[in-house]
Amino acid sequence: MASNQQILLEAQAVLARLRDGQEASRAFAKKSLLGRRLKRLCVTDAAIILAAFIIGFIHPLGISGIILTFAALVLGSILAPLTLPLPRPVKIENLQKQSLKQLPSQAASWLSAQKQALPPPARPLAESILDKLSHLSSVTEKLPEDDPTATQMRKLVSEEMPELVKGYVEIPVNLRTQKRAGLDSPDSQLATGLDVINQALGRIEEELAHHDLDKLATQQRFLELKYKTES
Repeated sequence: MASNQQILLEAQAVLARLRDGQEASRAFAKKSLLGRRLKRLCVTDAAIILAAFIIGFIHPLGISGIILTFAALVLGSILAPLTLPLPRPVKIENLQKQSLKQLPSQAASWLSAQKQALPPPARPLAESILDKLSHLSSVTEKLPEDDPTATQMRKLVSEEMPELVKGYVEIPVNLRTQKRAGLDSPDSQLATGLDVINQALGRIEEELAHHDLDKLATQQRFLELKYKTES
């Protein structure tokens, strides 16, 4: 049987993996945008320096030229990252073509672009779905494409969720709050559908983390029995 110290270390490692996975997935979008901004900054500064070098090769820049080059570098460093265009959300028809690794982030990008068209009751559900997709971004990297859970997630976020939201958006605004023929209003139907998707993603997230969660629970139970028995 493993020593108490080994068990504690393994339990801490499981907790760290779960915590790091969540933190990494939450920071995924921010890091991606930061990387693109840094790339734009480097390209802009390199272009300014190259232009100054070419001009200086043809005609000496002098003090005024050096000052202008420095000012251009400062101005370019400020404006280049700010003028970076936001990434366009993927189209619905292209969601199914995304790799499993890219699917959660691309589906989140698409849903984020639809939030303004959603009714207020549905927006917290959309935020919860976005949060779960962020968590799944790090988990799906290790998941094979033919895994049953992966297949279920792909169908849910690339087919059923877009179909639900698109169907709602296509309804005239003045009819979205109205009930008809004993049915709930489109606003209510959308919120109910998003709630189902949110819960399904939660179950998928738990299923993917099932092994680590079971291992942690077993170790915690062993420690509890071990030390409570000895005390």
